[in-house]
Order: sequence, then structure tokens, then C-alpha cells
Amino acid sequence: MRQIAKGRWRGILLALGLDERTLSGKHCACPLCGGKDRFRFDDKDGRGTYFCSGCRPGDGVHLAMGITDLSFVETARRIEQLAGVVQPVTRTPERSDDDKLDALRRAFRESKPIERGDEAHRYLAGRGLALYDLPESIRLHPGMQYRDDETSGMFPAMVSLVTGPDGKAVSIHRTYLRDARKAPVAAPKKLMQGLPLAGAAIRLTPVSEVLGIAEGIETALAASELFEVPTWSCISTAGIESFEPPEGVREIVIFADHDANFAGQKAAYAAAHRLKIRGFEVEVCVPPGVGDWLDELNRRAHAEALAHEELVKSRLLADLERLRAGGASHAEMLAHLERQTHEAGGHRNL
Repeated sequence: MRQIAKGRWRGILLALGLDERTLSGKHCACPLCGGKDRFRFDDKDGRGTYFCSGCRPGDGVHLAMGITDLSFVETARRIEQLAGVVQPVTRTPERSDDDKLDALRRAFRESKPIERGDEAHRYLAGRGLALYDLPESIRLHPGMQYRDDETSGMFPAMVSLVTGPDGKAVSIHRTYLRDARKAPVAAPKKLMQGLPLAGAAIRLTPVSEVLGIAEGIETALAASELFEVPTWSCISTAGIESFEPPEGVREIVIFADHDANFAGQKAAYAAAHRLKIRGFEVEVCVPPGVGDWLDELNRRAHAEALAHEELVKSRLLADLERLRAGGASHAEMLAHLERQTHEAGGHRNL
């Protein structure tokens, strides 16, 4: 069945109801998981292949089964029927791996290390991160092209090197920015076309015996800040599941997302099982509330700020009561209140 359909997948999938834009070869919404701009139909060797950073990659059969919700036997029968009437597609040559790597190197050369106060630093700080150390693998590009079906333009971008288990670059992750926030586009986070991502990660720290992994970049930085464990970003649940520890890693801490649909937890425990049976020490940490470890970092910071305010208020009330009992005038008590309020505000802004 796969041999009969080879080279005809575009027509078959269109006949099964897929949108023309989904098969354009550009990043778009995933027809299987619904994720925005994470799906790309690449049809390698005419096999109907696709990649989604949220789902596992697959071929035309997997895609056909997913969009029709039919059994394998029913899907195969339908594909064979359509393959007999759909004309094969004349394929355009794919970019070579060398061309893809040249584009990655060029983008990285055009970027510069993050500096305190620049667009990328302000973006990360605005997410609630302390940024004690600025990773060398994350840089700021002054302007990268963004294009989707509705928007086209140049934006500064935080670019992060995606590295394979062998230590070689396989892609670049881009976060398009405007005014220290994500750019107002449909998919502000995109991967450049590169080499296969299986096992790869954004290395935010050097290799260490104990290593943490998380999905997003900001989540990994938050986990590192909370637990003082060097943590890398695997980009997605698929990245967590396929992560390959490099030489020198003995113990892995998986900082999972707490997803309402259990996608993050499922990926974390699947990875934990795979790595454990290979001899690694593995621990899975899931935040107590729905969200990721960046959400938890900000929840804790908010709780600490509220607790500090309550402490300041209680001390201030005690001071005022002491002054009143000592016979202080209203003006003296007001001056003390203003002085203490000013000092508390100063401490809060440090």
C-alpha cells in the first residue's frame, strides 16, 4: 500500500480532506494535535512524511489515519482506491544538509551574545527570570524574517542553538520579539529548517554529571533557578521523549510540565522509563499546579511578595502602636509612617 501511494500522498491527503495550506511544506497548525505552527509536511522520498514538534513524526499512513479516524485496514483500503486515480507529484529537490547548516551558521554569526538591557535580556527578565548567568547558546539577532499566511516582516529574535547528542548543531530555535515581548504574530517561536531533532536539546549549561531537562527555554531556566540544577531545553514533549544524554551524564532530572491533558507528564515518564532501563539515575519533578516550572517560579515569587508586604504591615502597625503608647503626636506618627513606607518601597525595588 505504501509503495502504491509513493509520490501521490499530496493528492491522496487532499482527497481525504486536508487543507491545501497544511501540505504547502511550510510550518502551520498541526491537523492532529492542533498546535499552532508546529507542523510541516515534508513528504521525504514521496512517503507523505511530516514533522510536528508536539506530536511524533510520521508518514502518510499515520497522517491519513489521524485525520480520518479510521482503522489501519480501512485507511489502507481508502488509500489504495485513491492512489489509483491520483497523479504522482513532480518533486522539487530538497535543500541539502550542507545548505541547511550554512543557513544556521549564517544566522548564528549575525547574532550577538545577550547583554543586560538588550531586547532578549528584557524579554527573559520580563518572564520573571533572575538571569544570574546568561547562557552562551542563546543570542540576539537584530532582525530575522518572519512569514506566515497572514503576516510578513522583520523582527529581532532570540536565537538558541539546538545541539545533537554528538555536540553538533542541528537547528536554531527563534523567538521573535517586539518591545521585549513575543512579537504579535501567530507563531512567535519557530525552528529553522535543519537536521533531524531526535535526541537534541538547547544546551543552556555545560555538560554535567547531574543534568535537568525541560520543554521550553524559559521553563529550563526557571527550573535551574529554583533547584540549582543545570537544565537544558528539549523544546517540546517530543524532544523530552527522544532526548539522548551526551557522554558524561549520570543522573537526569526531568522537569515536566503539569498539563491538564497529561501530555507533559506522559512524555516525562516515557523518557524516564527509557533512560532508567539504560542505567541512568532518573527523577521526574512535576509542579504542584497546572503549568510549567516558570509558572511555579512566578507563583512563588508572588507569594513571597505578598508575605513580605504582610510582614512590613504588621511591623509598621506594631511601631505605630508603640509610638502611640509613648505619647507621640499625630505628626510624628505620620512622619514615621511615610519614612517606613519609603524604605519598604526602596527595598522592594532593589
